[in-house]
Amino acid sequence: MSGLKHLRNRVKSIKSTQKITKAMQLVSAAKLRRIKDRAEALDDYSSILTNIMNDVKLNINFMNLSPFEQKFFNEDIKGKPHLCVVMTSERGLCGSFNSQIIRAVKRDITKYQEQNVQVKLIVAGKKGYDALKGEYSNLIEEYYHITKEKYLPVALGIKNKILSLTEQDKIGSCSLYYNEFKNALMQVMTKLSIFPVEPLGINRPVESTKLPDSPFEYEGSNLVSGLVDLYVVGMIKHGFLQNKASEEAARMTAMDSATRNAGELIDKLTLQLNRSRQAIITTELTEIISGAEAL
Repeated sequence: MSGLKHLRNRVKSIKSTQKITKAMQLVSAAKLRRIKDRAEALDDYSSILTNIMNDVKLNINFMNLSPFEQKFFNEDIKGKPHLCVVMTSERGLCGSFNSQIIRAVKRDITKYQEQNVQVKLIVAGKKGYDALKGEYSNLIEEYYHITKEKYLPVALGIKNKILSLTEQDKIGSCSLYYNEFKNALMQVMTKLSIFPVEPLGINRPVESTKLPDSPFEYEGSNLVSGLVDLYVVGMIKHGFLQNKASEEAARMTAMDSATRNAGELIDKLTLQLNRSRQAIITTELTEIISGAEAL
């Protein structure tokens, strides 16, 4: 009978876990719908900022830019320190969501160190910080705790830290690591170069010195500094929203899988429980019949 009690307790425990995973799946699905809309709404804004920065790089005379502004367009970064901005989640239970980012960051850190390039880290999210602090604690410049969905103060903090490190000439380039949301089943680990700004979709012959016609006009003092400020915070916000949507999608998928696995395990244990009960009943009936025949 102790075996039956153990099986009943296991079934009861797994059913309780299944209710939790099902609830987490529904919560993540609701959050995903809301965050997905916000992320898609910011895509056009981020794209326009990137196009403007690329246009500035191709059409503005660098001699007219301040030393601080030139750093965001200068491609001569050989040997200069590199900053990695790593975005992860605060909570787990989301499959390989965090691990694929951590693996990419560690791989790039090893590559930079082999090239004798100093690396600095800005980490957003407890899971990324826990995974990196043991081995790379000396590289971490800043760690940001993300409370619920209030990412804007964190985005502004990261932007200010990036601009401060750039102004102090402590970094020569910066990359952003996050998961790009494709759909509920696919999230792609993405490494985005914040600066130096990389031309997107512009192919012109090497021998040609003529710049493409610019659709923008630039007038006013400190215009490029303002654009740089908008661009950096825009890229950080884009990464945050894409990462958050990917996190909820990954958690929804993981909890759906856990719920189905729990159901299959409950079925197996229930079958085992019924067979055990039948075996006990059969044994008891055999003993009763044998006793009656003995009389």
